[in-house]
Amino acid sequence: MKHISIIIYDSVLSIAVSNTAALLMSANESAVRKGIDIPFEIDLIGVQNKTLQSHLPLQFCCTKMISENFNTDVVIIPPMSTDLTDIDSLLSKNDVLINWIKTKYHEKVQLISLCTGAYFLAASGLLDHMPATSHWGAMEDLQKRYPLIDFKPDHVVTHSKAIITGGGGFSSLNAMLYFIEQNSSKEISVELSKLYALDYGRTSQNIFNVFSGQRLHDDDRIHKAQSYIEKTFKTDITVEQIAGEVNMSRRNFIRRFKNATRLNPIEYIQRVKVEAAKKAFETGDANIADVTYSMGYNDLKTFRTVFKKITGLTPVDYRNKFKGQEISY
Repeated sequence: MKHISIIIYDSVLSIAVSNTAALLMSANESAVRKGIDIPFEIDLIGVQNKTLQSHLPLQFCCTKMISENFNTDVVIIPPMSTDLTDIDSLLSKNDVLINWIKTKYHEKVQLISLCTGAYFLAASGLLDHMPATSHWGAMEDLQKRYPLIDFKPDHVVTHSKAIITGGGGFSSLNAMLYFIEQNSSKEISVELSKLYALDYGRTSQNIFNVFSGQRLHDDDRIHKAQSYIEKTFKTDITVEQIAGEVNMSRRNFIRRFKNATRLNPIEYIQRVKVEAAKKAFETGDANIADVTYSMGYNDLKTFRTVFKKITGLTPVDYRNKFKGQEISY
């Protein structure tokens, strides 16, 4: 039996704690029904206090504190409920937790971060030169803060050495299904995916990604270039044309654009076009050809290839999956 420590810190996302604990407890219940050994012993571990009142009408009562001396096999770091603008303050308040995480790792404890819980692992330095994932909405900020980490924005799960990271929102529960399969059985993991209506085996979170422009930089000319692209992307614009708008040579423009946004200008234009196409498909029965031409593409095959590369789905599959759902971001 493995001892699982789910970390409870101020501003933890309470629903993520509940869902994680429920999934692990369901794995135990499934094991009992199958007449096999219970795989997990689960404890809530407090950081600041043993009792935490969440922003929801939920109160967590921890059995232990990280200041106590106890043995554990696995530490799970749930996501935070705070806004990204408050990350610095939250990390500063949790210096003790970050150092404790490092200590546990060196004691051969397995670490799992879910969604934005990756900030704590990133701040510890343990993810340097390793693959990691998190919520797509936090990825640009994470990449800027921790350039030594090999972030995989499209991945739902990464596993390297003794560290597992999970993607954004409820997709991070796929990391728990992966962990349960690794430490119990595939049969139980598949059973839980059906019970909780989780997409077992999902490998990409690209279809949930909303491209927001990679604006976390201070290069004014590149900001101007980005704004120009976002206004004129439906026309047949060229890199030379954009470079001219900001009075730069093509070569220097491409270099500075990629340094600022981590994308070359062509990739940026493609992402802006695909984001607009996604919104068109989500609002109704948009005709694929009409959307393709409205995005400035003359070739349906090229558009399909670019769309699938970025989202993981063909335009038809994306439209059928999300049409009429009035998705708002």
